[in-house]
Amino acid sequence: MLLDDEHALATQIANAWGGPPRLFKNALSAPLFTPAEFIQALSTTAQAMASGRKEPFGRANLAGRSPAIHELLAFFPGPDIRSFEQYEAQVGQAFPGSEFSVILDKVDIALPSIRRKLTPTLHGLFGRVGYPARGIHSCIYAGTYSSTPFGIHMDDCHVLMATGIGTKKMAFWPRAYFEHRAELVQAGSPAHAGEALAALLADATILEVGPEDLLYWPAGEWHVAVNDSGRFCASLSIGIYHKGDTSEILKKAVVLPSGPAANSDHKALDALDLDGLSAASAAGGGMSSPERLRRMWDALSADINAPHAAELAFAAHTLGIRTSAGFGPLPQHGVGDQAGEHDCDAQAVVDEDRHGLDWTTVGDKLLACAHGQVLVFDRHTQEVAALLAGVKQGTPTRVADFAALVPTDAHSPLRAFLANLRPGAAIVE
Repeated sequence: MLLDDEHALATQIANAWGGPPRLFKNALSAPLFTPAEFIQALSTTAQAMASGRKEPFGRANLAGRSPAIHELLAFFPGPDIRSFEQYEAQVGQAFPGSEFSVILDKVDIALPSIRRKLTPTLHGLFGRVGYPARGIHSCIYAGTYSSTPFGIHMDDCHVLMATGIGTKKMAFWPRAYFEHRAELVQAGSPAHAGEALAALLADATILEVGPEDLLYWPAGEWHVAVNDSGRFCASLSIGIYHKGDTSEILKKAVVLPSGPAANSDHKALDALDLDGLSAASAAGGGMSSPERLRRMWDALSADINAPHAAELAFAAHTLGIRTSAGFGPLPQHGVGDQAGEHDCDAQAVVDEDRHGLDWTTVGDKLLACAHGQVLVFDRHTQEVAALLAGVKQGTPTRVADFAALVPTDAHSPLRAFLANLRPGAAIVE
């Protein structure tokens, strides 16, 4: 877990916010993840991908190229792999002498302990610098690669980085370094420099992150990872996306029509359905393209013009970011269930509880959010607000008290919403 004084660490990061890269030595009392947890994250990610879930997701790079499908499997633990040493041997045997990297996206879903450990400090930080408009994105970057495969680059997010296996060196250049050196920037990609790395390292600031250190750098900073040891390293990167586009939020007011199910024989409108234009086709029992378009448009218009649609979308997005410290809703579908009880940082859950539940009224609706998951109450809003206030104060509150205020068909989403408040809140059957 982080140092006991998360607020002091949050203040230090806030004071460095927007400035040059800053290394906080010995900021952590222990690594944010262990080699065993890294193997767990790999296995959970592989299971999620095999099940067709979008998150978490893994990708790899092998000697500067994307691996083939059959090669990609070797980067995830086989059925007999139980330790990090066995995993390292597996990859080494599959690709002897080759540099490689593995990236696990949305790793907080594969490894929930990361979320629990970081949330208190992130709340403390965001209370000082503002909550990120687009939330945060967690990744583990692992492997033996000598430098970032896609070269020197800049991102539009602030970054906090820590290592779980080995140490990591990061090279940085001032924001103006490439400004008047167009010959060093790849055509069509102003955020990537194409010059050979070795020629530029002399002008870089190089910071080395150890297992108990925390590294910060701001958005728009040129950077690249460098590894001159050839040893395996795994680091956690938290991208904090402070700047966002209003349209990214407001588009959530509209539920766009879903695409046709695979192999459903439904004639989608993204294909020019000439047969569907004919009256004869419509008379045959099918629905013509214009009629399908009209129905889709009517549904879309109804969503756009629904009372307070934009306000509800903005409130849902804002409360989702704030109550989850930018992570988004808690994992669903049992992802991460295999984490042992020893992984649960109960104190972190309790500490974040005052942030983990919030609500607001928009028009005649009450919009509540629990650790990133939103639920809209259409009726009895004053009674619901009173129950939520009791929950936030630690008053034991029964599920049945909430269920009595919503229609029967809303009981299932209500239970999912209330489940997100446990174990920190006193929700009882």
